[in-house]
Amino acid sequence: MTCDGPPSEVDQNAPARPRAKTPAARAKLQRAICERIMLGESVRAICDDMSMPARSTVMNWLRDDPEFRTAYALAKQLQADMLADEIIDIADDGRNDWVERKREDGSTQVVFDHENVQRSKLRVDSRKWLAAKLAPKRYGDAQTVSVGVTDGEGNAMSLEETVMRLAAIAAGVAARKGGN
Repeated sequence: MTCDGPPSEVDQNAPARPRAKTPAARAKLQRAICERIMLGESVRAICDDMSMPARSTVMNWLRDDPEFRTAYALAKQLQADMLADEIIDIADDGRNDWVERKREDGSTQVVFDHENVQRSKLRVDSRKWLAAKLAPKRYGDAQTVSVGVTDGEGNAMSLEETVMRLAAIAAGVAARKGGN
């Protein structure tokens, strides 16, 4: 039994959701889902379409079908690229940044539309956040830690050279402590 909504919301006259009775039919539905994801649609929106399987079915396929899981992961990566493209389009679109407003005397004045600009900023920020979550290596904030040891001139030292240098430092510290 699936939990796609309370029984009271089920429309008895609505067409039945498709059932993948054959592996080919299932694969066709899975390809359609992945294509729609790549184009930026959410699984929720896709599954709201009555020509698509229920959300619970898609989640079960993700759990049970490694091939679909791989295709879905690729679709999500490509969705991140789509979001990045949309960010540029939204940021570059200034068509509605200025609007005409009527003054009390009946004349018009062109004014900056803060609400539209804030909405565009929200749209950009939402897409940036989601792209960073979907593809953190490409769109996430770089948080790399590089650990290495260099000599005084910035040249990388091998593990053996590092051990020898640390041993020499330790011997020097020990000699100072013993000499006090």
